[in-house]
Amino acid sequence: MFVGSINQDLRALVSEVTRSWDVEDIYIGCSGNFTIERILKNRGFNLYGNDVSLYSCTIGSYLAGEDIRVEIKHKDWKWLEPYMKAGIPRIATLLLCTTMLDGLHRDEPFFVRRRKAYRDQWERLHNETCSKVAKALDGLKLKRFFSGDVVEWAEQAPNDAGFISFPPTYKGGYERLYRAFEMVFDWDEPKYEIFDRDRLAYMVERVKEKKHWMMARDEPIPGLEGYEVGRVQTSLRSKPVIVYASKAKPKITMPHQRTEIVKLPRMGEHDEITENSTIGVKKISQRQMNTLRSLYLNPGIAPASASINLAVLVDGKLIGAIGLSKSSHNMGDAYIMSDFVIRPLQYKRASKLVLAAAVSTEIKRIIEQTFNVKVDEIATTAFTDKPASMKYRGLFEVHSRKENPPRVNYIGKAGRWSMREGLIWWVRNHSKYKK
Repeated sequence: MFVGSINQDLRALVSEVTRSWDVEDIYIGCSGNFTIERILKNRGFNLYGNDVSLYSCTIGSYLAGEDIRVEIKHKDWKWLEPYMKAGIPRIATLLLCTTMLDGLHRDEPFFVRRRKAYRDQWERLHNETCSKVAKALDGLKLKRFFSGDVVEWAEQAPNDAGFISFPPTYKGGYERLYRAFEMVFDWDEPKYEIFDRDRLAYMVERVKEKKHWMMARDEPIPGLEGYEVGRVQTSLRSKPVIVYASKAKPKITMPHQRTEIVKLPRMGEHDEITENSTIGVKKISQRQMNTLRSLYLNPGIAPASASINLAVLVDGKLIGAIGLSKSSHNMGDAYIMSDFVIRPLQYKRASKLVLAAAVSTEIKRIIEQTFNVKVDEIATTAFTDKPASMKYRGLFEVHSRKENPPRVNYIGKAGRWSMREGLIWWVRNHSKYKK
């Protein structure tokens, strides 16, 4: 529910590692969304939290039975004042603002519409969020919350206590994330130094003085060589999180895909495709898509989940699949995460038929209905060190080329033709190329 949650495997590792800790007090640095505190709340420890953001300090002070001054300073957001009552109402308001205020300085239609939608539905959203916050924080108390520098917190923590911290991954992370909050809210901000490698190195030395300790980061932490107790990686595209602790048995969690049988007849190498053939698509689940990718997609391509997964059918038989998501690459309105054909087929250029379907009016309509946005262009990427990919020629135009890894970005016109028209185009131009 809260932003910045640590994943399930890392939560399990925190729970397991701390079970052998013979301490009364545990100090948490960079509490964030208080996931660690919630894991440990029923374990009999005295918990001490720490952070520097308005969002976290508001939660931390509430859990410690204290209050902090928070006021609305931007005139356009004074309407939030009735929802800033100390405690659960204020926490819920700030939680909603983490999304509503994202892109506050931007005036593109998407951000304007989102801010308006939040205000129009605010009463309902706030009531629902209050209920969720109350449930998430139920039974959780802190002996103390320190609003300040995590390195100073590591210095303050007694050496006979436990200490857990998953510090910021990149320099200035808090500042970029909460810039919009600074425009809207006024509060007594704590003083702290920007967290960089030198500060991390000093913090590591202080943490290692504690009786028990645990740290994690998505890159190696200098000074903790030999203390690694686990690696957590939730997907093949995610960076592994390296977990260090004073004492624990080594663990490793690796990404795994959930699969599901696809009960569709497959086109075979003797099946013909003609102008009289029919073509269509059928929505499939992500698990079914995982199954097809495992069978037919290049194993060297790291898979990623898509928002829309479609099986492409010719004459009622599966010929390929397409995975689509909203574009987050500053190109196109939608993005093809993956497209591939099954095998064996007798046609060398069957992949172009799948792409011809991808730019059809039918799929354009599916994307627009799913994402509730107008779609004019569809983008995709070919990972290749060649100047261009023959697979996309005639359907997509080169948008840009990148290195490390070498890849070519493409953009195609959405709704170029109907699926029927795309089928006829493919039959007349590419069906003659056979294996």
